[in-house]
Amino acid sequence: MAGDELVNEAAGDLVGEDVIEVGEDVEVDILLDENGEPLGAVVDDLVVATGPGGTIVDETIDVLDADGDLILEDEKIQVYDADGNLVAESEQITAIE
Repeated sequence: MAGDELVNEAAGDLVGEDVIEVGEDVEVDILLDENGEPLGAVVDDLVVATGPGGTIVDETIDVLDADGDLILEDEKIQVYDADGNLVAESEQITAIE
């Protein structure tokens, strides 16, 4: 089974139809040159969904150039059972040309 399919199946089994809590944290770091001019930015977006059966963590890191154009994206999804054991994981890195 492919990584994404395994994560989707595990997430569906853990969350199901129950009520879940979702939290999100976004951090933005702007990279500057020696003159204070922007070179680019790194955006770290972390979403955590927790239900009775476990937790899903979805982290996306975007790297932007000085014009704000996306040049790289790294998405990592982790699924944990109710005991905190990692049961599935998927990561995809995409370089934009």
